[in-house]
Amino acid sequence: MNSSIFNYQTLKVRLQKSTRTLFVKFNNDFQDNPITLETLFEFESLLAWVTTHVEVQTIFIESSTDIFSIGYNKNVLSKLTIQKLDTFTKKLQKINQAIMLLPQTVVIDIQMGANNIAAELATACDIRIANRACRIKFDHAKLGLVPCSGGVVQLSAVVGHGNAKNWLLSGRDVDFKKLESTGYIFDSYSMDNRDEVIQDLLTSIHNQSPVSRIQTKLSVIECVREQVETHLRSEKQIAKAAMMTEDWKQNQDRTEEMPTQSMKTAVKLSLVQGDKPENLN
Repeated sequence: MNSSIFNYQTLKVRLQKSTRTLFVKFNNDFQDNPITLETLFEFESLLAWVTTHVEVQTIFIESSTDIFSIGYNKNVLSKLTIQKLDTFTKKLQKINQAIMLLPQTVVIDIQMGANNIAAELATACDIRIANRACRIKFDHAKLGLVPCSGGVVQLSAVVGHGNAKNWLLSGRDVDFKKLESTGYIFDSYSMDNRDEVIQDLLTSIHNQSPVSRIQTKLSVIECVREQVETHLRSEKQIAKAAMMTEDWKQNQDRTEEMPTQSMKTAVKLSLVQGDKPENLN
């Protein structure tokens, strides 16, 4: 593999000239590649560079670990202040919306799985592939949070409202069979044919007319963009309000019930409708 063409600490980036693909590998020093703020800053800067290089036709996102990413780093999450979590969340929201509007076709390999915000990032991408043993989990609520960057709206657009509701409210693993049958996963592989499957997909994208490919993505996005953007505002607002409970700092095993009065306050905060998120600080 070629060395990274950018001097990032948590990303390895290489260019495959034959298919004009930018390979982006998430690669930090933590087990199971949790998404860190440093990763988000570096990824955002890379996407800004890509917007001015339309000669890049495909962005292929993968990870250096068996699963794509565990999502939140639980040990770090429990120590975050509201302000730091808000900064993290806004950065993730900006990236996920940018992916939707990029002229490139964005492909992600979920590999063996992804949890919470990593699953949200995958949902924002145009095409998802995975190992046939893949399992994902939208376990935000178990962590004391709610989806914040398309984990409700974009997921519903991809797999339908009923499936999204089941996956989000149960917090259970979603196995490969469900991922494939709902259209969440476009293509799959086993470890012995992964490279072949990826190369075939990238070649198919490369063989399209560049202008027609970009216009096709624009056309597909325009079908749902207004609805998605409207509902994303509500999703962000509820996610912001839910932060005020600081529930992510509580004991993760949920062995003790929240006092009734505290629960009432938490629900009220999470159902705020009139205020804009920035007024909830």
